[in-house]
Amino acid sequence: MKKNSYIPLIVAVSVIIGMAIGFFVLGRQNSNTPASYSKSTKIGYILDLIDKQYVDKTDKDSLTDDAIRALLTELDPHSVYMTAEEVKKENESLKGNFDGIGVQFRIVDDTIAVVRTISGGPSEKAGILAGDRIVKVNGRGLKNITNDTVLHLLKGKRGTKVNLGIKRKGIDHLIDYTVTRDVIKTKAVRYAGMLNQNTGYIKLEEFTATSHDEVAEALRSLTKQGMTQLIFDLRDNSGGYLDQAIAIADEFIPNGDLIVYTDGRLRGRNDAYATAGGLFEKGKLIVMINEMSASASEIVSGCIQDNDRGKVIGRRTFGKGLVQEQKSLPDNSAVRLTVARYYTPSGRCIQRPYIKGDPDKYFEDFISRFANAENDADTVSHDEKLKYKTKQGRTVYGGGGIEPDITIPYSVLKRSAYFNSLFKNGLIYKYCFDYVDNNRSFFKQYTDGTDFLNRYTVGNAEYNNLLAFAAKNGVDVKKLSTKEAEEIKQLMKGYIAQSLYDDEYFYKLYITLDSELQMAIHNF
Repeated sequence: MKKNSYIPLIVAVSVIIGMAIGFFVLGRQNSNTPASYSKSTKIGYILDLIDKQYVDKTDKDSLTDDAIRALLTELDPHSVYMTAEEVKKENESLKGNFDGIGVQFRIVDDTIAVVRTISGGPSEKAGILAGDRIVKVNGRGLKNITNDTVLHLLKGKRGTKVNLGIKRKGIDHLIDYTVTRDVIKTKAVRYAGMLNQNTGYIKLEEFTATSHDEVAEALRSLTKQGMTQLIFDLRDNSGGYLDQAIAIADEFIPNGDLIVYTDGRLRGRNDAYATAGGLFEKGKLIVMINEMSASASEIVSGCIQDNDRGKVIGRRTFGKGLVQEQKSLPDNSAVRLTVARYYTPSGRCIQRPYIKGDPDKYFEDFISRFANAENDADTVSHDEKLKYKTKQGRTVYGGGGIEPDITIPYSVLKRSAYFNSLFKNGLIYKYCFDYVDNNRSFFKQYTDGTDFLNRYTVGNAEYNNLLAFAAKNGVDVKKLSTKEAEEIKQLMKGYIAQSLYDDEYFYKLYITLDSELQMAIHNF
């Protein structure tokens, strides 16, 4: 495994923002402007004036937060203010683990239905089973619960205890469990496996603190299984830590090649170069991207493209190339301030254009572009002033985002309106969850996920029951093509496997239905 000495700019730095966004205390002064007033204290002065003299009572903290957000809006779309709670959630999502009880759940009739327990986690150790309903938490019943409510109730500091009242099928009374919260690891690599005898596949969901370790582990495992070519899937990966993007790219790029550089008005230029000993520097490589791939995903795909290390396949990426540095405030809130821009090895700026002070237009443009993608019409235009050359002299263009070497049109994903309604409304998953929940004794005949995939087949009865379930939930039954019917059966099998075992077994089936992935395989 390589180690890179590059110091990332996306780090949490604890500082105190001064009077520019602080309070100016009026004391006993009346409405006269204090002698020490200056433009640098204007925001604090006005907020304090509102607090002391406005006709109605106001929330000073809320007004302060709104003022900071409005101030940052005038800079760029990615300089943002986060409350202490937002900082906490963001840190949890990126650090690769959180403290909790270790269950995957869905909400059914105002109860928490356990989809499955995390292997080796606190709930499994306590004896909680898939299919259990959590109807009480710390002695209190549940009402009008949401996902956020559940997370608030079940997450907590490692070592703390939570008392759960469990309703289990076949048992008339509630079962009481006391679960001690512990560290629950999350996975950045959603799936890694062999697609055929020599083609490996890695699906990376996010660039968390553990992403490089997970990718490195997957590369070692796939190499042992005979991998000589790899598809690295960054579709829908919105980014994360810069150091993780650099470390992952370093596994694919020869020693001395430039991976990325950042440049800012007061920061100067910082270059990140590949080191020796990458885990997959020579085999054939394809990186998959789409319109939701952003930031760290664009760094990796731009590096692979500019160094002519492999093919980039899919659709143009989001175009987020601004570097934020996080500044912590005394109340644990934070400001993420743009301090530099990302540039690919050829010199392309990843960031797409934006109008200062109008973040809504920035995101509306993206939504419009995504809508046009359904008609295979990307709005990209090539400015000859933004023409760059890859390591081997191929022409690539700047202007925002990474354009693929090979474009996969959005039409490849198109299905009938009925198929899309089933999928988008989550009806296939919902039906399969209930089906598993009502037939757990039947599925005990399968020893594990592999045995299930090898022996189980979705029959016509289950398929027709799904269609009836969909009709009851407002999706009119239309005639599906034979191909779509078979795809739905495969998705049903995948969702059943997911509920019974793990995400891995869902993906083993789903990748066979992924038309974009199948096109990528044929482009080696």
